[in-house]
Amino acid sequence: MKRWQISKRIRFGILILLVFICFAALIYRILSLSYFDRASYLKTLNKTRTIFKKYSAKRGNILDRNGEILATSATQLILGIDPYSVNLDKDQQKIKILSDLLGIPIDVIKEKCTKKKIISNGKLHKERWIELCKIEEHELLKAIEQLHISGIYGIEKEHRIYPLGEACAHITGFINHDGIPVCGVEKHMDFYLSGQDGFINSEKDGRRRELVQYRTQNISKNNGCDVVLTIDSKIQQMVYRQLQNLADQYSPECASIIVSDAITGEIFALGNHPSYDPNNYGKFPIENMRNRAVSDVYEPGSTFKIVVSSLALEYGLVDDDTTFDCSQETVTNRGATIAMPKDHRLFGNISYVDVIRCSSNRGMALMGLMLGEKKVYNGIKNFGYGSKTGYGFDSEVSGLLYPPSRWDAMTITRLPSGYCIAVTPIQTNYAMSVISSNGLLLSPQLFKSINNNGNPILKFHSQIRHRVLSKETASHIRDILNNPSYGKMHRPITYCGKSGTAQKIIDGKYSHDHHISSFVGFFPAECPRVTITVVVNDAKVNSGVAWGSRIALPVFKSLAEEISEYLNL
Repeated sequence: MKRWQISKRIRFGILILLVFICFAALIYRILSLSYFDRASYLKTLNKTRTIFKKYSAKRGNILDRNGEILATSATQLILGIDPYSVNLDKDQQKIKILSDLLGIPIDVIKEKCTKKKIISNGKLHKERWIELCKIEEHELLKAIEQLHISGIYGIEKEHRIYPLGEACAHITGFINHDGIPVCGVEKHMDFYLSGQDGFINSEKDGRRRELVQYRTQNISKNNGCDVVLTIDSKIQQMVYRQLQNLADQYSPECASIIVSDAITGEIFALGNHPSYDPNNYGKFPIENMRNRAVSDVYEPGSTFKIVVSSLALEYGLVDDDTTFDCSQETVTNRGATIAMPKDHRLFGNISYVDVIRCSSNRGMALMGLMLGEKKVYNGIKNFGYGSKTGYGFDSEVSGLLYPPSRWDAMTITRLPSGYCIAVTPIQTNYAMSVISSNGLLLSPQLFKSINNNGNPILKFHSQIRHRVLSKETASHIRDILNNPSYGKMHRPITYCGKSGTAQKIIDGKYSHDHHISSFVGFFPAECPRVTITVVVNDAKVNSGVAWGSRIALPVFKSLAEEISEYLNL
């Protein structure tokens, strides 16, 4: 009896102890939830209950001056698979129907359902999204969703479309697969184009339904603005065709063409060869994406003679009757005897006008010596060489123009003919525009306005950098450059211009077989409207020299005829 009473007390004590432990555990759990681990549990709770839903803003369009679309966004439907949610055995019949709807073999769908792991941020993760295919119609996506196949669902994704493709690639730039603007207008004007995404902050219940009464933020999306360019898509396509013809006929290393308004500086077209398709940029070498018209430098050759000859006239050092002895083989400068540059044929005493029209290197050397190093250098700087034009983006370079302190005795005899200097095609284009715009140096203008819902909210205007020449000098140079030796166009329209042929430096020496061929001019001669610059790097010819008048001039004339007909000049 006594033993039983002891045993009963022990069992009672154990029971009391167990009850105490249970209550202690319960109290600890309550304290843990409400005090010790409160922050951690609140974080988990908030993460589980919170909804953050983003509404992506639609990117704005890029338009030409006439409202034609150069870049736009379209919604793409993508069907994908979460391999870790698919049940092949349970949904076998549904997957067969899906295969018939999509026209995709059932084995391909099953292979996509294979569970895989990927490395992301240095960690191994389950691959929860595998793209199956792109869908063109919303009706097809609805039919697939009605099958209710777990783990297979569609998403909407915006992608960028560039209707002109390669023709306008170096203007528009492109958006990469991660939605990041890489170059061109897409990158430069991303602030206006991208708009502002909207979002909501709210809470959800256990069935993942939003509890609207707990919504704390509701920000509406603002779609991006449209960017209107000065580009004319018709002229841009004309330029692209000319570049393609050049590539087919001469296989140059590269080429650039710029077309601009001769009075305002607005860019009508800008193209380069080689180019790339911004719709499929991954298929092209990265060097094709370089905007060579603003980032590549070259020695301009005879097109540069316009600069120094204009300066000589502006300073009153020459007139039409001034003659130059181009038979001289040497001159003296800085106390040294300097060999004169060679001409393509022998000249004797020729006039100032003939030095320009016959493109005499020796005549230009004598003109440079007449001006002196300081005036030549300052005058070239005044024409915009040695500094950026203000194109604004795509890695524009300033070229190379060394001050007279770094010149040797020979430089003053070579620089007036376009050697000992490195320029960009766009610098050459706007230097020629000084002649067409009555002596004013213009800034390139690519943008016309920023539009929101079709209404301009910001307008851009042409800018004058400074005056370079007097109206009289510019007008007189126009008359000289209206050179009958270049021949007339088929249309009854006159033009002014200058060709250039510069030897390239190959292995440290000027080559007789590799040249930069160029022509820069404007039309109509009497009332300039359009400036065109054509630069062709290393055109391959069967025989002879790739003269600028042989390679670049025909391109200029062909373009000028097309443009004059299009603009009804």
